[in-house]
Amino acid sequence: MPMNAAAKTYDTVAITLHWFMALTAISLITLGSYMTGLDKTDPAKFQLIGLHKSFGVIFMQLAIIRVIWSRISRGPELPTVLNRWEKGLSQTITVTLYLLMFAIPLSGYAMSNLFGHSVSLFGVLPLPVLFSEDPELGMLAKQAHIILVYCLLIALFAHIAGALKHRFLDSPEADVLPRMLPIIKPRN
Repeated sequence: MPMNAAAKTYDTVAITLHWFMALTAISLITLGSYMTGLDKTDPAKFQLIGLHKSFGVIFMQLAIIRVIWSRISRGPELPTVLNRWEKGLSQTITVTLYLLMFAIPLSGYAMSNLFGHSVSLFGVLPLPVLFSEDPELGMLAKQAHIILVYCLLIALFAHIAGALKHRFLDSPEADVLPRMLPIIKPRN
């Protein structure tokens, strides 16, 4: 039986991973948006791309840890007061978020390799080249990377909107926010 089967909240590791990954994702999206707006001749652009790649690699490593941890220590079940469609939607959004946690960094890694660029961790630890240079496929990987980021934004909006709906519009028993944000007191 998983360690946290009857828990009312997620454990400290799950909560820490959740919020650290959320901040990292927001930072990566912000940095990615900013650096793509820079001129190709701007030397800062290439430094920021290297930083973006490094944090993308870290993000994917955290996603792997998160999947492993979710198998070791399961969080609380969804509230029983939720409708069947709400539970289904919640599970769909969760699966979508997990898939995107892997698809976005992988598409970025592929894009880099396919455009003939290496990936390293902060310029110190070179990572293997997984794809031979192919600029046409690189353009596809770039488009996929961008589309997947927009999908992530939509999924994050749905995730946050659902938590806020359950917090402010539904019965107190449906409130899921305190499970992942312990500083918030459950409603009575």
